[in-house]
Amino acid sequence: MEARIKGIPYARSGPSMFIKDVSLLFDTPEEIATQLNRERIDSVDYILYTHWHPDHTFGMRIVERMYKFWLDMFVRRNKPKKKVKVYAVREVMEDLKSMGYRGGSFLDYYEKSDLIETIELEDEEEFMIGNFKITPFEVQTTYNSSTVFLIEEEGKRVAYAPCDVKPFPKSAKLENLDLLVIGSFHLEGALKEGITIPSENALRKELFTLTEIQELATRLKARKTIVTHIEEEWSRTFDEYRDLGKHRNLLFAYDGMQIKI
Repeated sequence: MEARIKGIPYARSGPSMFIKDVSLLFDTPEEIATQLNRERIDSVDYILYTHWHPDHTFGMRIVERMYKFWLDMFVRRNKPKKKVKVYAVREVMEDLKSMGYRGGSFLDYYEKSDLIETIELEDEEEFMIGNFKITPFEVQTTYNSSTVFLIEEEGKRVAYAPCDVKPFPKSAKLENLDLLVIGSFHLEGALKEGITIPSENALRKELFTLTEIQELATRLKARKTIVTHIEEEWSRTFDEYRDLGKHRNLLFAYDGMQIKI
């Protein structure tokens, strides 16, 4: 109710991150078109997918909305003016390419339409986008594969781990971070409709507590930690997360958040 009245930053939409230096987008939640428009982002050259979950992928049609000019294609017979490069580790790419309709995969459809080029990555395979060196670290959860991306540029190091990253990869390459962006967490105490998570519940095996995130940030020697992928079901407001962050030396993400390293 408060979010509907006050809007952003009290209102929250799906998890994504954009690096403006190279027009690089991580994940495409359902609301991605609205998010990009709100932030006046009119160009996407690369998309990196962390995993297949709907709240990270169901906005993949953004490539069509941005670059498929129907009249230009069907009347002038021109191809799209841009082909977005789409990256994912092998198992995640297999998941993504299994998403489709009776005619085939959505990604195959966009690829055949000259809207995207898919690039399959191996675990810990370093690659470059502009001046940014990026390394994916695959995470095997109970239900699927996910990814932590290490992003390095001019001595700065950021780990982006928004969802399904428990157990977190044990690699020295992920230590000494300038910034850790991490999701997959739950809060303690009463949540939506007064529900609490029992001590032996499966959610506790899949999600971090805030204490576990603090311990992980300490182990990784992260100078700053931003907690993202904030669920509505945790039933906390923007103000409550801001106060909670002060007590725990954490920042909580919000829509439109801008980060400089």
